[in-house]
Amino acid sequence: MKQVPVQNIYYLLSYAWDKLDEAELTKAGIDDFEEIANLLGKVLANGCSFLFKRGLYRNYRQKEEEIPGIRGKLLINESISGLSFQNRKAWCQFDELSHNVLPNRILKSTVRRLLQMDEIENSLHLELKELYYRFSDVEEVLLELHHFTKVQIHRNNAFYGFLIQICRLIFESSALDESGQKYQFRDFTRDHQKLARLFEAFVFNFYRKEQDRYKVKSPSFSWPFKSTIEAHNELLPSMFTDIVLEDDERIIIIDTKFYSKTMARREDLGSISFKSPNMYQIFAYMQHIPNPKNKKIEGMLLYPDVGDTIHATYTLNKQILTFKTVDLDQEWKKIENELMDLLDLLQVNAV
Repeated sequence: MKQVPVQNIYYLLSYAWDKLDEAELTKAGIDDFEEIANLLGKVLANGCSFLFKRGLYRNYRQKEEEIPGIRGKLLINESISGLSFQNRKAWCQFDELSHNVLPNRILKSTVRRLLQMDEIENSLHLELKELYYRFSDVEEVLLELHHFTKVQIHRNNAFYGFLIQICRLIFESSALDESGQKYQFRDFTRDHQKLARLFEAFVFNFYRKEQDRYKVKSPSFSWPFKSTIEAHNELLPSMFTDIVLEDDERIIIIDTKFYSKTMARREDLGSISFKSPNMYQIFAYMQHIPNPKNKKIEGMLLYPDVGDTIHATYTLNKQILTFKTVDLDQEWKKIENELMDLLDLLQVNAV
């Protein structure tokens, strides 16, 4: 099976997360690394350096402290029990503008996690170590999944959205080793299910961003069967499409797949064929997708090229079904061109 270069994984992630602009700002030096842990570490280092140049995000944080005079809300009980008044001080609760907010705490804690990985190369380790100490007024947090969902991204901290995604990916791809002192990185690119979701999100956002011929959506719809018992109708599952391209005349349903072997092989018969479940699925979509304006329906099964380069087109009652692979083991510009040429191919098939 072909391996997807880590630099291309970076672009897949950038499209999947819809963070291309941020990815362009943080890609310097990623070509120097062949391991995904180092690539993500370098991207995080570049992103943190960018933040320090621009200024770390700050927000108001509630604080309780014994201070001279009064500020904010006076905490009478704490001040009396601590004998603060005798020392001309008082315990007060007040809001203070601080760098010690959740997004920065996640960044610092993720940098620390990377520093505890043997996979990180020496030069990058030194760079990350220097950045870690620059977060001097930020506390670490014992990372859990809910921390990432609590981060609020808005106009004033929009760049953090990309870096928090990087941090989450590092978090989900690493775990403490048996010693409990170091983290081991588990390369998610070896997990076909994760790569399948990544490939789907990439293709969807690529066409949404890079072309304006078609509207790009991912609709769901119900099976057309009906039961006389209303409660039974609720038992029918919905059909969820990956990618649908639609213009005034055509509806093109693209179903993405990611396998170590694209074709089904019958060793006993010495034959190969497309996988039946894939065909049943795309055929069901083509037959049942809502089409009130009677547009031309087309289907495509799109696979990464893992050694079986495929381009096959079939017709049935004026409907077109295409099987196509795209080679992810090539220069990124060629991948972009291949996907854009695919739209021209579909246009030719429609004529």
